[in-house]
Amino acid sequence: MPFNALDFNLFKDFPEPVFVMAPDGTILAANCFFTSRFNRLHEHILGCNVFELLAEINAPPEVIANRRNKSEEVLRIGRYVAFDDPMDGKFWRSSIYPVFDANEQISMLLVFLQNVTELRLAQTENEDFRAKIDYALESSHVSVWSLDIENNVVQRTREHDRIFGYDTLLPRWSVETFFDHLHPDDMTMVRKQYEVSMANQSDFNLECRIRRADGETRWINLMGTFRFAKPESSRYVAGIVVDITEKKLAALELEQLQAQLQHSQKMDLLGQLAGGIAHDFNNSLTAIIGHIELALCKIDSSHPVAENLRNAHQSATNSAHLTRQLLGFARKQMTRPKVISLNQETESLMPMLGRLISAPIRCVWKPGYDDTSVFIDPSQLDQVLSNLCINARDAIEMTGTITISSSTVHLEKSDCGQGHPCQTPGEYVLLSVSDTGSGIDSKTLPHIFEPFFTTKPVGKGTGLGLSTVYGIVRQNNGYIDCQTELAKGTTFSIYFPRHQGNAAAIDSRTPEITYRTATETILLVEDESSVLNILSEALEEKGFEVLAALDAESAIVIAEIHKEKIKLLVTDMILPGMNGRELSTQVKESIPCVKLLFMSGFAFAEPWLHGLSTMPVNHIRKPFTIQDFITKVSQVLLQERDDHE
Repeated sequence: MPFNALDFNLFKDFPEPVFVMAPDGTILAANCFFTSRFNRLHEHILGCNVFELLAEINAPPEVIANRRNKSEEVLRIGRYVAFDDPMDGKFWRSSIYPVFDANEQISMLLVFLQNVTELRLAQTENEDFRAKIDYALESSHVSVWSLDIENNVVQRTREHDRIFGYDTLLPRWSVETFFDHLHPDDMTMVRKQYEVSMANQSDFNLECRIRRADGETRWINLMGTFRFAKPESSRYVAGIVVDITEKKLAALELEQLQAQLQHSQKMDLLGQLAGGIAHDFNNSLTAIIGHIELALCKIDSSHPVAENLRNAHQSATNSAHLTRQLLGFARKQMTRPKVISLNQETESLMPMLGRLISAPIRCVWKPGYDDTSVFIDPSQLDQVLSNLCINARDAIEMTGTITISSSTVHLEKSDCGQGHPCQTPGEYVLLSVSDTGSGIDSKTLPHIFEPFFTTKPVGKGTGLGLSTVYGIVRQNNGYIDCQTELAKGTTFSIYFPRHQGNAAAIDSRTPEITYRTATETILLVEDESSVLNILSEALEEKGFEVLAALDAESAIVIAEIHKEKIKLLVTDMILPGMNGRELSTQVKESIPCVKLLFMSGFAFAEPWLHGLSTMPVNHIRKPFTIQDFITKVSQVLLQERDDHE
């Protein structure tokens, strides 16, 4: 058939010489990089014999003979051959591809020339490197093809069939054969682009998926160009197919990792904002609750104002619960983590969760059989399960089932790099909460862990449940994932790092509450004046002598002056210029026997305070009631003195 079966405009701008020749060496087409090697215009070089042209430019006879032999070899064996030979002081790599016609006969040869001088120099220094380059070239998944639109026949290099999963050459390829291999999800897009390009006689370059003959899905880059020179001539399209599966999978994985990183950064910023707001709000709530409680103590319970004060106290207490949720999301909750058995702890929570869910919704517990030891504050596990079960309950309209299950998971580094929610390999305890509810739509799913985001009606939800769960999980070095489908339910999967060792028994004993009625002197340090005043007033009403300070510097001076009588230092953890730990260290230098009580709405780990005393670290979480505060102060003062103090 005539040469225009392969439209050469596709290769005109290739940065290396490319030409097409007949089996006898007659040049049928060439790009500008090839013709520039000869003293002839492009039009004059067509029809010439390539071997005669090489002789005209004084190519070594052995080079001409080698290229002729290699061309004959391609014609004989029916597959491409690549070889190097020297010319003009350079090394040139010739890649000769056979092009088959409809009768499976080689109608022409497509030749790519590449300057590999630098490559050869490197190869002489490292033969192993040459072997790797040869392997890469031979295993490259690139196909050159052309389509005769009139008779619907595709000519292609043998690599084309290999890309599509055929070990042997197919007798015939057509447009329908190609479309039969397209992934169903990409079919419409490719057909539309093909038809538009053919109508406009324009190039196309797109990425799509194919299903190989063996059923494997691969990504390809499909490039082609339409060029119709004359209305009465045959119409052809030519192009290239490149297997880009590995590149595409790597790009998709990178995109997924970037999305995870952006989400994590977004949640961290929201956490910082939420934590700062909660800290300031906690101070205000502590003062509000304290003033209300003192006011209630000064009036008769039957006074008309008493009911208003009790309602205000309840509202403030509810607000305190919200700040604890915010701090949970911000990962700044004050916690007392310890080693527990997740199975045992969940088992003990099931009666409470059952009452929380209530009939006709069933709550099923399916514990795993492996050791489920984790290091966490049990109250945080309570928060996680309560919030998830409430969410699941609200997602079920009438009847349904909530299933809580546990298991252990071992993750390799390769698992973490393949889209798994856990980003660190290791041993995990998996806690799953599944429901048969309405599911979550794709538009809502990316926002479910954001604070104050809720799909519930106004007044029905705060939007802090899932954000609290997220914060607790991350605070404990865990990961959370949500799988959902509309009308089929939702599953939250939480991965806690598995603790190596046996779980410690949970001490459920409630400490006996004892009130101190003595008149010890207390050094009280709080930078919020409203909180300082209300706590001072409350302590003084109980008979304590209070030395108050708004900052650490003043407290140190007071401690030095009154070191003979100060029995207890009560200090906020967050102070301007000096934190509570640093203050307590300096005060102990003056008063070695002083007892310590720390106040904070933020989280701090007890190891951070180790070294201050051999006694357990005493702390109270803001906001607190006056009664709880006085009780805690009394308990600390009644503790046995440490022999080493």
